[in-house]
Amino acid sequence: MKFIGEFVQEIDQKKPSFQRLFGLDDKRSKIESILKEELEHNWNSLPEPMNVFTEEYSIDSSSASRTLSNGVDFFIIRALMLGTGNYIKPKLRFEMVKGIRDYNVITGFERILRDLIEIEIVLDNIDDLPENSIVLIDGNLYGRFTHLLQELHLGGWYHLPLELLAAMQKLFDECEKRGIMLVGVSKFSKTRVLTTALLRPSYPSMSEPDFLDVELLYRWKHGETGYTTPLMLGDYAIAKQITQLEDNPEKYRARYFNRISTDRRDWATQVIQDIPYSPAIVMFHMIPKKDAQPLRIDIPACSLGLRKKITDVRPFEFIEPEMVSDVVKQITSDFGGRDVYNALLYIVDREVRLGVKTVDTVYKSVLGKELGFPIEYDRSTRRFSN
Repeated sequence: MKFIGEFVQEIDQKKPSFQRLFGLDDKRSKIESILKEELEHNWNSLPEPMNVFTEEYSIDSSSASRTLSNGVDFFIIRALMLGTGNYIKPKLRFEMVKGIRDYNVITGFERILRDLIEIEIVLDNIDDLPENSIVLIDGNLYGRFTHLLQELHLGGWYHLPLELLAAMQKLFDECEKRGIMLVGVSKFSKTRVLTTALLRPSYPSMSEPDFLDVELLYRWKHGETGYTTPLMLGDYAIAKQITQLEDNPEKYRARYFNRISTDRRDWATQVIQDIPYSPAIVMFHMIPKKDAQPLRIDIPACSLGLRKKITDVRPFEFIEPEMVSDVVKQITSDFGGRDVYNALLYIVDREVRLGVKTVDTVYKSVLGKELGFPIEYDRSTRRFSN
């Protein structure tokens, strides 16, 4: 049974509320009127597409995890860096962990390893990149830097979020020193930060508006091209923690990373102490072609020649659109169609993708051969991988 009749019935019963989700009702609140007006005021025309940078590189990753019949979970994480002149660098990480009972810990561990390997592959090969190169990383930069300010609940891996933060701090520094433009490109984002900023003059205390940024763009910019006035993000996502991070990083470490091994506690405290003084992140949305889905773009302020740190910006501030015009030119030039939102990122995504068949035949077989005994999945994993 395909349940089509039941599906249609559900839609018919709930059609008015579903239509409102798409902004298709005739009623418009005061907030919506303000948002439409402010978005228009902060919408900028695209410059002419142009390859501005000397060389271009893109990074993406993929991963897979499986549970074995003895309760051990294994994780395959791989990343790929492609660039100008057939440049290609692969990186793979393999981990086996015993006794993870919480599915959220499994997904969190895998996600952090993926974010980390994307940063590490750039650092590993940073000497290959000439000045005035642009490096595109799939996904946003601000979120992976601010959303992991407590330990991972996994024995032996409590420190992993700080390892990611330390790697990002190092990458920001290296890109600034070497004149490299670092850019995060998200093909979809559910952030509300632009909406919050647009409403701030009229509703200064509103921190969680009902509207996503992408919803505003869908309603009022669908069929247009352009980009939003860039927002520099400071303590927007960590406003409640920023004072303690600055004033007492050791206390913060003891409270939120208390299970880190004693030999790493000084290192952990230093990473935490450096967070407020890491570069602010400049964020904007852009629609490179008519009817294309909006992209979210993140750039460390230091890559734009701006000296402001996270602690300097409370919680965000608009900057001049011209500050990001070179990046906009490059990304518009790279746009390859509705599905190919960025030519190089599209290629690296396809090349690095880790398919189910590859995991359950090639990698599983190699693992058994190298360990010297057959590898068996648990019953649930077998059921969903066949």
